[in-house]
Amino acid sequence: MTLLEVLVALVVLATGVAALQRLLAESVGAVATDATLTRAMLLARAVLAEAEVAPPPLGHVEGDLAGRGAPDFRVAREVTATPHPALRQVTVRVWAAQRPGDAAELVEVLRVPPR
Repeated sequence: MTLLEVLVALVVLATGVAALQRLLAESVGAVATDATLTRAMLLARAVLAEAEVAPPPLGHVEGDLAGRGAPDFRVAREVTATPHPALRQVTVRVWAAQRPGDAAELVEVLRVPPR
């Protein structure tokens, strides 16, 4: 009877250890995804800050961020006109090249100085 109790205890312990191992693996994956999204958000904010300093022309631009030390990230910036002639809507989307589904997107309305 004692041997049976030990076997049951080992099965319960093994099930618990397997569940903890799976939980740990998923947790590490979530932390990596969060780090990638945080970096993408910081890069998107930097692109928007540049647009605030020097308003870009209307249109869509897409490329990589190798010049910023982030060759594994891509950026898309779209500048559209608004009903007010002195304002432009700037949409910046940054994503990791290996994970295009996880993207950081910022939208901001900028004032364009008169020419």
